[in-house]
Amino acid sequence: MAPERNQPAGWVLPSASNRRVRVERMPLASQKCHCKGASRGRSPAIMVLTLAAGLGLCGSAVAAQRFQADDWITECGGRPGGSNGDCSITVPFWQAGGGKGSFALVVMLETGNIGIVGSPPPLRAVLRVDKNPAAECRGSRYCIFPVGQSLALVKQLDIGSLILIDVFTAKSQFSFSLSPKGYRAGVAQIRAWGYQVSAN
Repeated sequence: MAPERNQPAGWVLPSASNRRVRVERMPLASQKCHCKGASRGRSPAIMVLTLAAGLGLCGSAVAAQRFQADDWITECGGRPGGSNGDCSITVPFWQAGGGKGSFALVVMLETGNIGIVGSPPPLRAVLRVDKNPAAECRGSRYCIFPVGQSLALVKQLDIGSLILIDVFTAKSQFSFSLSPKGYRAGVAQIRAWGYQVSAN
C-alpha cells in the first residue's frame, strides 16, 4: 500500500486489509446529486452528474448517505426501507500517460443501468468481468450499456474478481483493470443502511 498522505477526517484504515473505507452522512439534500469522486486531473464528479442527469436519476432526495471503499463511492438518497433509494456505486479510473483520460464506471442500482462517462467523452466502451462475455456500449457523450447486458454485469460484479475496461474516444483507446471488492462493500453498506437492493 502506498504511504499515507494527509488523509481527510473520516478515513478509517482497517488493520486486516489494504482497503480505504470512508463513511459519511450528508445533510439534507437539495435537488442535486452529491458526487465527490477523488481522482487525479479532472473530477469524476462532473462525469457522474452528467450520467445521472442523462438517466434522470437526480431527483429530490430527502437525505443522502455516502460510503467509500477503495476507490468505489456508494451514495444513496431517499429514505431507507424503499427499493434502492436512488443508490449508485461509482468508481473513477484514469490514465495520466501519453493520452490522458479520466473516466468513471457508474452503476445505478434503482434501474440496474451501468454507464461509463469521462473526458475525453467515450464513444464506445467494452467491459468484461472475469472470463464472462464482454459487454459493449456506444454513445456520443457518455456510454450506457443495454439493459440486458447491464443486469448481467451487476450479477457478475457480485462474484467477480477482475474488471477489464476498454474505452474508445475520438482519438484514443484506453485500457483499465479494476477490482470489484469496493463495489461489493458498497452493496453491503447499502443493505446496512436499510435500503433494498433489487438490481442484484
